[in-house]
Amino acid sequence: MDEPEEPITEAERASLAWRTATVVGVVLAITISVFIVIYAASGFLLIFAGILFAVFLDALTTALERVLPVHRAIRLTLVCLVTAAAFAAFLGSVGTVAVGQTPDLLATLEEELRELQRMVREFGAVDENGNEPAADENDSDGGWSDWLPDPAGLFGQVRVAFEMTFGVLGNMAVVVVLGVFIAAQPPLYRDGLVKLVSPRSRRRFGQVLDEIGTTLRFWLIGQFVTMTIIGLVVWGALAAVGLPGAILLGLTAGILNFVPIIGPILAGIPIVLVAMAQDWWIVFYAVGVYLFIQFLEGNILTPLIQRRAVNLPPALIIGAIVIMGLLFGLPGIILATPFAAVVMVAVKRLYIEDVLNDWG
Repeated sequence: MDEPEEPITEAERASLAWRTATVVGVVLAITISVFIVIYAASGFLLIFAGILFAVFLDALTTALERVLPVHRAIRLTLVCLVTAAAFAAFLGSVGTVAVGQTPDLLATLEEELRELQRMVREFGAVDENGNEPAADENDSDGGWSDWLPDPAGLFGQVRVAFEMTFGVLGNMAVVVVLGVFIAAQPPLYRDGLVKLVSPRSRRRFGQVLDEIGTTLRFWLIGQFVTMTIIGLVVWGALAAVGLPGAILLGLTAGILNFVPIIGPILAGIPIVLVAMAQDWWIVFYAVGVYLFIQFLEGNILTPLIQRRAVNLPPALIIGAIVIMGLLFGLPGIILATPFAAVVMVAVKRLYIEDVLNDWG
């Protein structure tokens, strides 16, 4: 005979209800988190960009204390004024020249893209027997030229981007204001985050926040120095052979270097295209300059300048760029590397060392 089932006790019923409520709560929390990340992405990115700018200001303010031991508010004010003056001087000199070169450079790039499309079409005009290949029904152009971007559409998007300048300036204003407020009182915001965890974990969490701040400081300052050096080298090397738009190409190379791996590759494309409009020896010269810049960055600048920042493996950088790009678009790609550095430090200290007890 089957034994009668034992009735469920009140304690077991309460335990089951608690586990069910916990699972539902976790699922609900994950759902809300995903919803917030997707629909409030721009806000999170602006906050993170503001934190990066605050780290930059804090680094300069702290360094200024060695030569000017006055109150922090005075040093921060001086740093903000000097930064604003340097930015205004840059816009008034290099920026003005770069803007003046932009139409000619875009026209040259558009012309070279059309020439590439024509060459590809001619290359696929006849098969090995001298006959015209049959066009694919799904191929509107019947050739490999469809793999190349449409010049009118490509640079039409660039012009649309220029029309969005006011929106970008608005976001920059938010980042600047947020960065200044955070840099004015870093302990206030740091201690506020520490109080969000349990009292027994606050000391360790504070140490991790300090390490994240140090990592971002050295990465950001090092990246700024690297971008400046690369921009100047590209500008000087291209201007030496009279390449049109040299200052704009150098500026582009320096700015795109903020995004590792992908940025330098994108910076090399317009350099080669503009060189193709001149002469073939200039093309080889431009490629040589590009390869030299990559060697200079990868073997000298980055190891020397970024030696105190976190060492991110290339695969991790690419993965972060892909994920952040899919979630947040172009702003996510720009901020992917520093975000990955923050995540790497947090995972290493709070999970690998504290949870797994792996201190190797």
